[in-house]
Amino acid sequence: REMFKVILENYNEQIRQNKQLRKELGLVLQQKDRRRAMLTELGLLEWSRDYYKNVNTQEYCYPLDELTGVRAYERIGDTVSAKLVNEAADVSYAKSSAIVTGGTVSRQTVRNKLLKLAIPEKEMPERKPYVRELHVYADEDHVHMQKPGKQKGKQNQIVPVVTVSEGVKPVCQGRNALISPMHFVDEEFDTERLWGSVSGYISKTYDAEKLEKIYVHGDGGGWIKKGLLDFAQAEHVMDKFHFFKRLKALSRKFPAQSVQARILNALEKNDREYADRILHGLAANSENEKACNEALEFGTFVFGHWEEIRSALRKAAGGSCTEGQVSHVLSERFSRDPLGWSKEGLGKLTKVRVSVKNGRPIEADDFKLHERPETYAQYADRLIEESMQGAIDWSIFEVTPPVFDGVAGTQVLIHAFGENRGVLN
Repeated sequence: REMFKVILENYNEQIRQNKQLRKELGLVLQQKDRRRAMLTELGLLEWSRDYYKNVNTQEYCYPLDELTGVRAYERIGDTVSAKLVNEAADVSYAKSSAIVTGGTVSRQTVRNKLLKLAIPEKEMPERKPYVRELHVYADEDHVHMQKPGKQKGKQNQIVPVVTVSEGVKPVCQGRNALISPMHFVDEEFDTERLWGSVSGYISKTYDAEKLEKIYVHGDGGGWIKKGLLDFAQAEHVMDKFHFFKRLKALSRKFPAQSVQARILNALEKNDREYADRILHGLAANSENEKACNEALEFGTFVFGHWEEIRSALRKAAGGSCTEGQVSHVLSERFSRDPLGWSKEGLGKLTKVRVSVKNGRPIEADDFKLHERPETYAQYADRLIEESMQGAIDWSIFEVTPPVFDGVAGTQVLIHAFGENRGVLN
């Protein structure tokens, strides 16, 4: 720290003594040796620098701060800030401060650093033309939110998360791991923009012409069904955990009816009528209204996701781990403990946590204001825009034709001319 202090103050002295340079730049000395302090990896660094007025712009400045890249009002170095934010992805703000600075900064300071951060995406990877199959897992976490004025009651925020992988590989007996997983969330929980990022990543990373299948695993939610519809190879698959959870719950209501075996048989044979008869029979023979409603609700679920469930039961689709991804990526930090979040803080921190999970922790340079590289969503939009260039716009033929008043004088005259010329039928 003492070494850096000497170097900085030596630079300051050189600026002060170089009167010719100051005259050319229009710098007039206003005050000497104003103190400045910043928390760095080495500890609290303190130094002195001079205060000037620029007569050309009529603005006041610290040339040494501009020379060294120290921003106004910044009291914590970017490297320390990056460490605070990265730690906050796994532990509380207070614990992050304790780990990185020994508790020197407050938990509110850690949160402020997070909110000021423009979180980058992981750099575009090299293209992988050899991949033939992808598995995409989509689900959401339900996070408790803070309510203004300590109001009573619960308020939840749905946080969608999507994981793209190239399949699974065995790690040890009874345990598998995803191959090249890439996780995605959206700061504002916008599912359309989230799928745009996923689409852009797949288009950039993999050769669409060589991709034979993209399995989209999910619980049948509306936002999940809208995912990757632009890919002809995409096939939506029901997550087996969600399906069998509902099926087993219904079977327990009717233990003597062999519900599970009969429903699976109907799905295997693709016999909707048989499944409908089974469920209506269960509803008709229910002992109480609750069991009747559960049979009907299960029917709504099965027939609403019939093809997705049949796809899941085929061995080609493989297993699913949507719940595991939600637990690993989000729940472990955001919803397991009795925590309450603000919407802005939750959006930022989920993005940071996903970035860390993807192998791209926050760096010191991320706190500096500079142009960001193209995002995956922007890449997907650019692909669509480029593919549409030079295409003929047929949209005028999709517009509902206008309805004219056929008995109006003008219309009668037009039709008369048309009939005489053989133009109109």
